[in-house]
Amino acid sequence: MRNVFVVTERRADFSRFKPILELIDKDENLNYNLVVTGIHLLDSHGKTINEIIEGGFKVFKTVQMFEENIDRDSGAEMTIAFGRVTMGLVKAIEESNPDIILSGFDIGANLAVSIAGAHMNIPVVHIQGGEVSGTIDESIRHAVSKFSHYHLVSNNDAKNRLIKMGEIPNHVFVVGCPSIDAMLDIDISSPVEIKKKFNIDVYKKFFLVLQHPVTTELHKAKKQIKETLKAIKKSGTECVLIYPNNDAGSQAIIGEIKNSDVKYFPTLTLKDYVSLLSYTTALIGNSSSGIHETATFKVPTINIGTRQQGRLRPENVIDVDYEEYEITGAINKILYDKKFLKDVKHCINPYGDGKSANRIIDILKKINISNNIIQKRITY
Repeated sequence: MRNVFVVTERRADFSRFKPILELIDKDENLNYNLVVTGIHLLDSHGKTINEIIEGGFKVFKTVQMFEENIDRDSGAEMTIAFGRVTMGLVKAIEESNPDIILSGFDIGANLAVSIAGAHMNIPVVHIQGGEVSGTIDESIRHAVSKFSHYHLVSNNDAKNRLIKMGEIPNHVFVVGCPSIDAMLDIDISSPVEIKKKFNIDVYKKFFLVLQHPVTTELHKAKKQIKETLKAIKKSGTECVLIYPNNDAGSQAIIGEIKNSDVKYFPTLTLKDYVSLLSYTTALIGNSSSGIHETATFKVPTINIGTRQQGRLRPENVIDVDYEEYEITGAINKILYDKKFLKDVKHCINPYGDGKSANRIIDILKKINISNNIIQKRITY
């Protein structure tokens, strides 16, 4: 039996691991040890470890990464948290003695576990490398790829990029984005349930808003969210706004949200998020969900700013800058452009078909994990 070590820091990476862990649990040849860290453990972000446990997932260890109600909102604090989680993960890996480390996406804790695995001579398998974006995520993603021995990518664009980066071609597998699997598996709430829980009438137009800080544009975070909020208010359309992640700059965004008159929630369960996404008129902000997932639900995305720059786009995405007039123009396109809305209903998601987890399980059982693959060499 192969023992797979997984760490999750926030909803964005757990949505990718969820369908994989469910299949591992049913497979007699695989076992998982799940470590929960990051904002999953913070009351201020909904303490989503409870949702993980209630979902039936076994938690091997918790590792403290962030401090609750920390005053500092900076890159320095992110770096301190990275050091803290790295030390905790090394101890958990020693206890777990895994055969494989399954790392995901472009998040700090997954970089930490990849570095630890490479140093401890454990094969690292990385989900969704090879993509490009803005913010610190770009550097983290490619760093994880260089510490990884196998790559499970979302599309051929990502595969070709990793090969150009010197990764071994037959160690790169196109599997799709597994968060789509998790979202398609959700039994969405009824309009009556949505009305009761969020006071939203799904038969009327409303926006779902999720805007994160861009760590390389830290000083602009407050102005950026202000422009978004002004455009939404100008449209006269109701919205449901979700708190950003806790990257540097998040407190400035949260402060503006609290001072506005919009309906906001610190976090949502996956079921609530998928339900609202299924009914919404559009997703507005800079979340990767707007690039990776909305096309599957035939929902338009207004993607604001540089955070997702360079990523492969489905036809449902409208790119705008952090300017009220540009965001307003995109809103009007979504509300009134019948041709665009027709195109959205027929768009194809380049990030997968909802069957990624099955492909990943097959790969985890078949790949060579002997010591002779640990030493990496660039291929050019």
